[in-house]
Amino acid sequence: MGRLYTLIFFIIMGLMAVSCDKEEVYVYDQQLVLEREAPMIASYITAHGLSDSAKLHQETGIWYVLSDSGTTAVDYLTIDSTTNKEQLKNKLIRVKYTARMLDSTIFEENTSLDSIPYKPLLTSETDTGRILAWKIAFYPKSVGGLLEGGLRIGAKIRIITPSVYGYQDRPYGIVKENSPLDYELEVLDITDADKPKTMRKN
Repeated sequence: MGRLYTLIFFIIMGLMAVSCDKEEVYVYDQQLVLEREAPMIASYITAHGLSDSAKLHQETGIWYVLSDSGTTAVDYLTIDSTTNKEQLKNKLIRVKYTARMLDSTIFEENTSLDSIPYKPLLTSETDTGRILAWKIAFYPKSVGGLLEGGLRIGAKIRIITPSVYGYQDRPYGIVKENSPLDYELEVLDITDADKPKTMRKN
């Protein structure tokens, strides 16, 4: 009888463990997050008087205001010699920016720096690259970007992005998980990752 009770006990404990495992399974549902955050971002656009100037990128749910289109166009794409397919160049960018949460709290900015370093758009050996919202803002529409030819040097753009293209369900500093973000960017320079850079102020 004792063995029977012991067997039942272990069966119950096993079932409870399986049940707990099922409850702990977590799947990041990108579409659900986009649907949940869309009205939040739309309200933010209205509250900040951007309804007349902001455009919605339907494919991503990113809103943007291009206040200055810039002067110098950039070649963001190249043809792979082996596959003959179009692919992205990893560009180095120098950008003044201010990053806010939707409660208007600034969580990151570099506008007061004397010199602003170059950073890669894509992942490199020494850098993880920019968040996806920045890549979507910079690269051309033909590869999923916001603008027909991509951002130009000298451009000024504001992007209000769902968290899907930011830090998703991961906290970042004071930014909580699943936080839509508001970025103001001024593009100072763009160059190829394999070209030597000359650091300039501002």
